[in-house]
Amino acid sequence: MSSLMTDMIYASIFLSAVLLLACIVAFMLMRRVRSLFQEIAPVGALTSVQGPQPGTLAPTGDFATLSGQKINLSSSTLPQLILFVSGSCPISRKILPIAKDFCMRERISLILAGDDTPDVQQEFARLAGFSPSILINDQTLGRLLEVDKLPSAFLYNVDGMLVARGLVNNREHLESLLNAWESGYGTVQTYLARHKQSLAA
Repeated sequence: MSSLMTDMIYASIFLSAVLLLACIVAFMLMRRVRSLFQEIAPVGALTSVQGPQPGTLAPTGDFATLSGQKINLSSSTLPQLILFVSGSCPISRKILPIAKDFCMRERISLILAGDDTPDVQQEFARLAGFSPSILINDQTLGRLLEVDKLPSAFLYNVDGMLVARGLVNNREHLESLLNAWESGYGTVQTYLARHKQSLAA
């Protein structure tokens, strides 16, 4: 019996040492992860210094969709995400289902835009599974917003004011536009810089 008690005491000491060591490792790992977050900012949509900036109003007038309907960007009952895409751009094809799900979850109206030929856009709509009524096929809109790379996103509030913009190719980029708007920062980069400062504090 004495030998059994001794074994139990040794086992208890051993398990306590293992638990203490696990706690030390977990603490060191947590510090390392925090350090990584301080060094590497969250991924955000890249905002160009060219073109309309947050705070400017949407282009006025009606823009024709691929189905012949008219869309006015100046006001809406829901916030609007204008996403410039192209059927010849593989990233555009990748981001479309992500953008549709994102807008549905966040109650945002999704409007696509491009400037390919109508036949190319109709085929794009068919293959990608979206309605031609949400695609503005007009070179004028792209020139007014100074779009030079795809896929470019412009997020407008219900009053037609631009609240965030940037190049997007994944859900994190789309969410960063919403985060920048909700936090009151003018650009995604300003929001990320402030976020990094708060992590370092």
